[in-house]
Amino acid sequence: MNLAQAWQEPLRLDETYRAIAAILRRMEQIQASCAQGFPLYCTGADSHWKVSAGGSWLGGFWAGMWWLRAHRSALLDDRRQARRITERLRDKLGSATHHRSLIFHYGAGLGSCLLDDAMAHELAEQAVLELARAFDPLLGCIALGRDMGGGEQGDQRLSIDPLAATLQLFSRRADPRLLSLGRQQLQASFRGCAAGDGAWSSQACHENGQWRADDRPGNWSRGQAWAMLGLSVGARLYGAPYQQDAVQACQYWQRSRGVDAPFNRLSEPQGPDDPCAAAMASLALLGLASQVPAGEVLHHQVGAQLAAIIRGGDFHEGRFVGHCYRTSAAEEQKVESACGSFFLLAALLAWAGELDPNVI
Repeated sequence: MNLAQAWQEPLRLDETYRAIAAILRRMEQIQASCAQGFPLYCTGADSHWKVSAGGSWLGGFWAGMWWLRAHRSALLDDRRQARRITERLRDKLGSATHHRSLIFHYGAGLGSCLLDDAMAHELAEQAVLELARAFDPLLGCIALGRDMGGGEQGDQRLSIDPLAATLQLFSRRADPRLLSLGRQQLQASFRGCAAGDGAWSSQACHENGQWRADDRPGNWSRGQAWAMLGLSVGARLYGAPYQQDAVQACQYWQRSRGVDAPFNRLSEPQGPDDPCAAAMASLALLGLASQVPAGEVLHHQVGAQLAAIIRGGDFHEGRFVGHCYRTSAAEEQKVESACGSFFLLAALLAWAGELDPNVI
């Protein structure tokens, strides 16, 4: 086997378990350095973590990592730590942002789903009520909102990022009204962000009674991955025709990205890549693989993508510096973040058969 063939070989289970163990050890180091704050990002091994008292939109991913850890270890100490972090998210319930879906599905919904934790369940249910209240019947969706970077036009904007988390939260109780709201959110996302060939924009603006995409469909890798996650959940909840739409989005990913770390934006090949997007896409592919006849092909793609991450230079001793993040108004760079590490840990657990990818 030559070097190129070895690089394409799907991630082996022994590599997977070592990577999972390394991430779990890294979590302890991060917790020790951030104390009672939420870790947002760290630019490198010799850099300090940027810490937030409230967690911003990333706080749910830090709590989610501890729920995943508690699910795997079954240790009471891990569960208590997850609960402590999750409780500190409570004041985000009233934030005027659709990103509450990200915060409370990953930060509380996972604890409810994976561990049947009462506090996590209560917080996730409150988030569902708040999100349902935020649904705008005139737009036919939950708008992005003005908080957490939404800006003055946030009430007329739609973001693809929270789609999967919103559908997960609205399907918690199989309530027909909430499932209907989820379907409407999915439909609005199609009207605003879908290009028709499997490529997706990340945001859209509602103007003169119509949705207009804000960015070139399929250009931003993480935006495409967010769409794939949402479509995978939508296909599971609502069946045809969303299943075919999900397959089409995954096929677009395969055509435009392959298995190596994708460019952050296809239009900027000189810019940074974004392995975090590949980890997210891997979860979407694994979730869809169990729903479609071509699941084996999707499964092989995941193995190759995860191998490229774990064997590449962005992952070392549990530190995943693979999330392309805007660290200033003028700069995007790869960082270690709660979001990137969460999605990589979840993808590895799913690849190892220890986590159902459909809960993500």
